[in-house]
Amino acid sequence: LGKIDKNIVYREYYSAIYWSLLYFVTEIFPSKYQIEVGHLTNLIFSLGAIFGIGKVSQELFNKKVGNIVFIILFFYPIFFGHMSFNSQDTILAFSHVWMVYLILRYLKKQSIREKSNKYVIFLGLLAALSTGIQLLFLGSQIPITLLVIIEIFFFKKIINKHFSRKNLLYDLIKCFLIFYSILILFWIDVHQNILIYPFYIIQEFFSGSFSTGWPYNLINGNYYSSSEVPTSYFLINFIYKSPEYILILYLLFLILIFKSINFYKIKFEFFNYKLSFIIFMLIFPNLILYFIPYPIYDGMRLFLWVLPYFCIIPGLTIYYLIENFSFIRAKITLLFLSLFVIYYLFNFFSITPYQYTYLNYLNGKIENRYKKFENDYWGSSIEDLIANVNFKTDEVIRIASCGIVGGKYKHYFRKKLDLNYKFVSSSEADYIIMTNRVLMDDGTITCFDKFKGNDIATVKRNGLILSVIRKIKA
Repeated sequence: LGKIDKNIVYREYYSAIYWSLLYFVTEIFPSKYQIEVGHLTNLIFSLGAIFGIGKVSQELFNKKVGNIVFIILFFYPIFFGHMSFNSQDTILAFSHVWMVYLILRYLKKQSIREKSNKYVIFLGLLAALSTGIQLLFLGSQIPITLLVIIEIFFFKKIINKHFSRKNLLYDLIKCFLIFYSILILFWIDVHQNILIYPFYIIQEFFSGSFSTGWPYNLINGNYYSSSEVPTSYFLINFIYKSPEYILILYLLFLILIFKSINFYKIKFEFFNYKLSFIIFMLIFPNLILYFIPYPIYDGMRLFLWVLPYFCIIPGLTIYYLIENFSFIRAKITLLFLSLFVIYYLFNFFSITPYQYTYLNYLNGKIENRYKKFENDYWGSSIEDLIANVNFKTDEVIRIASCGIVGGKYKHYFRKKLDLNYKFVSSSEADYIIMTNRVLMDDGTITCFDKFKGNDIATVKRNGLILSVIRKIKA
């Protein structure tokens, strides 16, 4: 049912269904177009996530808020930067927002059985599509489950008066059977015993037996083990990697909550409950840090599903300013805000196509920002780096890598047929190709700082070095 040459560690951590779908689609086309087709498929689902959060915002508030949130998320640098080439985390964001939307619709339309049955079927499909047996599973399912429980048992008047808990139980069973059947069908590693092995793997995960990803982090200039990141990990990433105008909108929203909360209560029914739900979505990742022994790395990549909800509060703030435009203070605030938006958009387009490496003004001098965070952790700039390098030597080029996963640089080097090169260890190399990741075997230094020498090629955006080829021996 798809590509199965990945080892068990990577297969069970991400969506087997999406990988199968992606592989099937790319195999339809000639091999020379498969990379482009894969990127386009990822892009379609990423855009679907952006459209989905617009629909969720419209369902919770109104169409105008939905449109504003759509635009904010589309231009949010971390999300935009992952849209085409991330086939692991964007699919979770897609599934998550549409599951929330379908649940909101189900709670309103449950008494219309034809519609509610359709919602239940799609919920089962989306739950299976988004699930890998790790934190992504919990990240996708637990907040949504709590949403249903809270609405049904504590806010009964939000849902329709004909709501049936008996039908709910029936629908939950049907949804679970759809979810589990489809998940097991594509999860080939548990076919030896589909009743026991899935739960064995989940138990192994909770015991902390699994380890994956990069072992260390560079977070705001400090080094941490990936399994011992600070509880402020997500807050730090939001503050230093969000556009400046979004941080301003959050500050403005805090002021509005204290001074103009009645505006929102008049405009939106049950506003306090809806706001509480959004806030819970934002703080939920921090709860995972407390309760689940799972390594966190690569900034917000593993929690990309949170970003759509992160954009709702700025959307509500802009909505307030637009609706109160007749007041001079709102006009001045929007003018002031527009200057920051223009400044951000200039930086946004300047770092194309590496938007996910964005760092805002709070990170200090641009030339020193590589010491704050690991930026190009995907190594997506390596192709540009190698394409532009010009080795002025006829001797064998002995080259090693640092901070680059998967050996993709070897593929790009092989395209340069005029080079005489040899891939060796760093102790034998004359040249090192690297991003500024923390070393896998030393969590106290990055590749850029360990290997000294002369740079013969770099990829920069807005002065920030993303990757480099450095001559490390005379």
